[in-house]
Amino acid sequence: MKRLLPVATLIAVFFPAVCLASGYVLVNYGIGGKVDEPSLGVELGGIFLSDLHPTGGALSLGLGVSIADTDENPPSTGEPFNTRTKFNDGNEQEIDVTFGAEMIPSFFAVAGVGYASQDTVTIGSDAGQAVEVGSDTDRNATWMLGARYVIEGLNLGLGFHSRRGVMASVGIAF
Repeated sequence: MKRLLPVATLIAVFFPAVCLASGYVLVNYGIGGKVDEPSLGVELGGIFLSDLHPTGGALSLGLGVSIADTDENPPSTGEPFNTRTKFNDGNEQEIDVTFGAEMIPSFFAVAGVGYASQDTVTIGSDAGQAVEVGSDTDRNATWMLGARYVIEGLNLGLGFHSRRGVMASVGIAF
């Protein structure tokens, strides 16, 4: 994931320039959904006029990353504990791709797909004390639907994400 961020940044910065497009940077905030914890993310992308658009309007393409605050505090080894429980070990991380099409001037319908992962640890008990039984990684495919209003200098959005819930975004368009 750490290696992917610089590559994604380079693509997001140079992609709009190569396609003679406008760029954008968004900050996303999500709450609710299956994660049921707050999440924060960043999306970089481009908006370009395209012959592929049915009415000759604009299309957008973006790449985003987000982190949901899902970290739980499992009991330490040796603490009193009497059950077998699975805990989230760290935050859930996601990478996604979004695609948008201009419906009316400056108003975009947006859809996205992504991949989220979450490390987990299972704590059991041995003679009434906590013992780590195993660890795993939860992997989830994600999707997002929303709408964005984009004018020069401003990009506002609202949508629904399958794991993050209701997502609001604000950013700059350049």
